[in-house]
Amino acid sequence: MNVFLDALRAAGRTGLLHPNPGRAAWLWLALTVRHGVSLYSVAAWSAARFPDAPALVEPEGTTTFRGLAQQADLIADALAGRVRPGGSVGLLGRNHATFVATLLACGRLGLRAVLLNTSFSARQTLEVCGAQALDLLVVDDEFVPGLRALGAGVPLWPTSGVRALRREEVPRRPARRRRGSIVILSSGSTGPPKAVRRNVNPAELLPTLTALLDRLRLRARAPTLLTIPLFHGHGLMTLGLSLAMGAPLHLFARGTPEAYWRALVQGDIEVLVLVPTVLYRLLETPSPEPAGRLRTIVCGSAPLGADLATRALSRFGPVLYNLYGGSEFGLVSLATPEGLLAAPDSVGDVLPGVRVLIRRPDGTPAPPGEVGEVVVRGGMVTGEPSPGTRTGDLGQLSPSGRLTLAGRRDDLLIVGGENVSPEAVEARIAELGYVRECAVVGLPSEEYGQALAALLVLHPGHPRVTRETVEADLRPLLPRMLRPARIAFVEELPRNALGKLVRRQLQVDGKVDGGPQVGPGAGT
Repeated sequence: MNVFLDALRAAGRTGLLHPNPGRAAWLWLALTVRHGVSLYSVAAWSAARFPDAPALVEPEGTTTFRGLAQQADLIADALAGRVRPGGSVGLLGRNHATFVATLLACGRLGLRAVLLNTSFSARQTLEVCGAQALDLLVVDDEFVPGLRALGAGVPLWPTSGVRALRREEVPRRPARRRRGSIVILSSGSTGPPKAVRRNVNPAELLPTLTALLDRLRLRARAPTLLTIPLFHGHGLMTLGLSLAMGAPLHLFARGTPEAYWRALVQGDIEVLVLVPTVLYRLLETPSPEPAGRLRTIVCGSAPLGADLATRALSRFGPVLYNLYGGSEFGLVSLATPEGLLAAPDSVGDVLPGVRVLIRRPDGTPAPPGEVGEVVVRGGMVTGEPSPGTRTGDLGQLSPSGRLTLAGRRDDLLIVGGENVSPEAVEARIAELGYVRECAVVGLPSEEYGQALAALLVLHPGHPRVTRETVEADLRPLLPRMLRPARIAFVEELPRNALGKLVRRQLQVDGKVDGGPQVGPGAGT
């Protein structure tokens, strides 16, 4: 009972139930009885309370909560004539109102909505469609030619056709009282994408959500800018929170740092949701005006470097939060601005309702301060209730419970018999002022078993930086064993739609016969 009371108090502090808590509670109960608990019910709840408030803000225009609910109803009625009850619908689209309304429509009909990654090739998309047994794929027009060229085996419904629906052309149909689901695909950055299904325990999840509401200082109706794809768990969570809080959610089908800055300034944005890559690009893009209303920056979905965190705190003030979680295992920890000031490389304290264990390779528990694999148990975790879910991430817990990550288990390199995290070496190389970003991979080495190769992207204006320059500058930063044996300069690194480095696409050919080739005079 205390858990529910705490959740109600937290919701009350955000203003979520204002101005009439009794009416808000009654409306929610009525909608969930009719439609079940879904994103559609959340949107309909806000539409009933403040119908003319903006729900989605795009460069093309604004959609109110009433308009969003009506659009979802229209699409649901049209979908009912195309998809069998309990069927599966794929959504392949960028961030826009039609994507959101279609997702809500699937919830109203009790369909299974599968969110596809827009960075997939046409062949990958069709493979996912077959594996997920989709009855229909709602797809942005730009992807249709490539899918049809390969002979799409699933019916395609372009979003231009969905957007063109008119009420007078679509008969109304009764709402289906069936529980739907949303399937998120893993990013595929470490292998083929996998469908993620969760058996969420609402009672266990409630403390986690309550802590998020409190620690992120969220408030109802706060304008929010989303720069993360809606097909990702982080983007989907932001959509759900914005719909529940009655907050106008600013979306861009194709955003740029300049467009984000304009929205931050002109849209009076209070909450900014992004990945480290977007945060970096915002810091690199000059803005004539400060984002004066910005209260909360939620960064996640990829590692946030300590230098980038420090720069962001200096530029925006104490508003940066680092959220750690994953599609496969849910939300895990949150670093507050105060926590990042104290430990900028940390992902913060583990959230209530979640338990984190650090395991050695043999499965035994690692003591505080020792690096091992992060294993998670909690309300958003699927399966394996006793041992927990292995995240594939390496990390360590401080005696106080602060979690710090140390790369991926699959990415770990073994150099001279020592486990080496490529992220740790990349962080050192990134200290060189002319390096914009870098990636480290392993090469066969007779001396060390594996030696390191570094791919570097330079800041503009440094054309005279050579391999010899980098080698000389790295001598005081890295021991001989960890200095790159090969250095390559590249225009960009392979990244997925979230800006996360795709390590399996990094390529450096060849074998290193000796140790790191750093030239004469190299010390130990």
